[in-house]
Amino acid sequence: MNKRERVLAALEGRRPDQLPFTMWRHVYFQAQTARGLARSTLDFYRRYDPDLIVLTPGPYHMAEAWGAQVRSFSTDDVAPYLAEPTVARATDWRRLPELNLPVCSLQREIEAVRQIRAEPTSEDAPLIVPLFSPLTTADLLCNGRIVQDMRSYSNDLRSALGVIAAGTIQYALACLAAGADGFIFVIHLASSERIRSREQRDFGQRFDLQVLSALDQAAIRILHLAGEHADFALADRYPVQAVCWDTWRADPSLRDACRQVRCTLMGGLNPTTFVGGSRADIRAQILDAVSQTEGWRLLIAPSGPLPIESRDELLAAVRQILQEQ
Repeated sequence: MNKRERVLAALEGRRPDQLPFTMWRHVYFQAQTARGLARSTLDFYRRYDPDLIVLTPGPYHMAEAWGAQVRSFSTDDVAPYLAEPTVARATDWRRLPELNLPVCSLQREIEAVRQIRAEPTSEDAPLIVPLFSPLTTADLLCNGRIVQDMRSYSNDLRSALGVIAAGTIQYALACLAAGADGFIFVIHLASSERIRSREQRDFGQRFDLQVLSALDQAAIRILHLAGEHADFALADRYPVQAVCWDTWRADPSLRDACRQVRCTLMGGLNPTTFVGGSRADIRAQILDAVSQTEGWRLLIAPSGPLPIESRDELLAAVRQILQEQ
């Protein structure tokens, strides 16, 4: 099998020739331009040889599209920060403009996808882009004030979420047209510790499904539940093929997840191991993931972007270990 066939087999519940894996890491300075983002993504792919390529734009790329002011540094090692949010006051939600995709900052990511796909060495592996849920983007636009606004200015926020959902669909379709094979749909607010179940349905799920339903033609659709105590049941409610979560610290375990959802499971690797662990630790985590799932419907991965200080020899070890199995 080639890499595309291997990944699709795992997502479709068929037995691949070997377990597919993916991993990704931010390169903050290079991600400020389309050329730098494409180059850094390809460099990572060529060095560590994952089966699935994940684009790694800056953490505020969706907020920038609606005018958030972001300050960056001249190094890949230091994350940018939000200098001025778009929604400074809750009343600003009602004035959130529709996304003007042809002239907004997201053209950087779309062009990076196009450049990656123009590179012959990447043809064998599918490429996905991170796609933030509308509520996740809204939380960035107001600099983390989303729960307060949700409970005090609910109608204004609902209107803005509709605008964000429509813009997210435009952006995702443009990435697919540029050559992306799909997306990893990132939700940062799926925990009952942050929002109530009713709020998740009304402000989260309602708009998530608008986006996901419009993208059902994508070959790869992965749900990423960030943080602990996320509502894992979303994996069965959403039209996705796989779910990624903090398998190393959050419930359910991979074994329990096999019984709870029908989709493929993505995880098994603890990102911190790539900083302070050993090759034996990486191997033990992979073997444990295989043992819990019997190797079915499994895509080996960390639970999110790897730490910038991850060690080169441990990143290279993942492919080597999987080929030994």
